[in-house]
Amino acid sequence: MSDTRSGAARRLEKMGELMRDATPPASLQQHLEGRARLIASVEKMRKPARVRPALVAFAFAAAVAASVLVLTRVRSGREGTPLAWHVENGAASTQGYVSIPPTAPSARLVFDDGSDVALAPGSRGRVAATTPVGAEVVLEQGRARVHVQHRDHTRWLVDAGPFAVRVTGTEFLVAWAADAETLDVWMRSGRVEVTGPVLGDALSLSTGQHLRARLHDGTVQIDGAPEPPEASQPTGAINPPPAPTDSTLVVPGVDLTGPTAPGLTGPTWSKLVSSGDFARVVREADAEGVGHALASRPLGDLRALGDAARYSGNVTLAKRAYSAVRTRFASSGDARTAAFLLGRIAEEQEHSNADAARWYDTYLAEAPGGAFAGDALGRKMVLVSKSQGRDAARPLATRYLQRFPGGPYAAAARDLAP
Repeated sequence: MSDTRSGAARRLEKMGELMRDATPPASLQQHLEGRARLIASVEKMRKPARVRPALVAFAFAAAVAASVLVLTRVRSGREGTPLAWHVENGAASTQGYVSIPPTAPSARLVFDDGSDVALAPGSRGRVAATTPVGAEVVLEQGRARVHVQHRDHTRWLVDAGPFAVRVTGTEFLVAWAADAETLDVWMRSGRVEVTGPVLGDALSLSTGQHLRARLHDGTVQIDGAPEPPEASQPTGAINPPPAPTDSTLVVPGVDLTGPTAPGLTGPTWSKLVSSGDFARVVREADAEGVGHALASRPLGDLRALGDAARYSGNVTLAKRAYSAVRTRFASSGDARTAAFLLGRIAEEQEHSNADAARWYDTYLAEAPGGAFAGDALGRKMVLVSKSQGRDAARPLATRYLQRFPGGPYAAAARDLAP
C-alpha cells in the first residue's frame, strides 16, 4: 500500500510540474502544448488498476482548471490592448499626423471606446499614443471638438501648444492659435484640468466655462463666453475676448482688448504650417536667407520654420531653427519645447539614442512639469532599455510610474519595473 501511495505521490508531483508547464507566462501555443502533455499523462494514469479513481478525477479537474486559466489569461491580454483609431473624412500620415486643408470639411479621429476628436478645417494634429484606457492627442494648430466617452479609469490627454488638457470623460472645444500664442477652451459638459505656462497651478474647468490663456502677455481669463460658430471664421482665428464682467477672472489683470500687432504681408509662416504648406515656408526662408531669418524673425516664425523643416524631412534646417529659438528666446516656453523636439529629431530622424536622451534630459530639467514631461521620460526609458538593457532602464520605469501611472508608456514601464 505504501508503494502505491508513494507512486501516486510521485505522479501527483509530476502532474504539478506539467500543470506549471501548462500555464507559464508565455505564448498561447505553449499553454496549449503544456495542457496537451498534462492530459496525455492523465490518460497514462488510467491504465494502472491500483491508482484510485479519485486521483484520476483530480487530474482531469486540474486539466480543466489549466484550460480555464489559459482562456482567462488570453482574455485579460485582449482587455489590455491599446485603443484602436481611424480617420473619417481625412487620412493620417505614416507619422500619425492629420492635416486638414482650410477648404476641406472637418475630419474625425474615431476611437474604438466611443470617443472622437473632430479637427476643423485648417487644423493639424496627431495621435501621439494610445493606451487601454485613453489616448494622447496633440493639436498643433487650429481647433478641435473633443468628446471622450467616460469609462472606469479613463485617462485622456490633449496637448495644445505648450498646454495640456487632462480628461476623464467630457466634451469641449479647444483651439490653439500658434501665431497668436493663444489657447481657448470652451466646456460643453463634464470637467477638465488644464496645465501649462502662465496658468500657475492646474486650472479646473466645468460645464459652461471658457478659458483663454495668452503666452505673449502672460494673461489668463476665465468667463462664460460662448464658443464660436464652427463655420463662421477660419480655424485658428479666435473671437475677440468679451469685456471683463463681475463673473470674469483675468490674471494678472492685463487688458486683453488692446491693439494687436500689425499684420504681415501674406500668410504668416505659422498659418502656412497649419495649412500643410511646409515647402513654401522653407522656400521663403531660403529666399530671405536662412541666416538672416534665424537672426531676425520673431519667435512664432522660428518655431514655424523648425516645424516646417521637421515635417518635410530637412533635419539640418529644423535643428538650426529650434536652436535659434533656444538661443534668442531662452526664457520662453518654446525654448523648452524646442529641446524636446530636438530630442525627437535625434531619435526618429538621426537615430542617435545618446543625443535624444540628452535632449530629453534637458527638457525634463527645464520643464519638469511641462506638457511633454511624460513623453520625454517615457521615450528616454524606452531608449535606455534598448541601448543599455532592462536593468539600466528600471529606475526610469519606476520614476515614470510614480509620476505618470496612467500615461502612454505605463505598460512598458510596468514591464520594466521590479
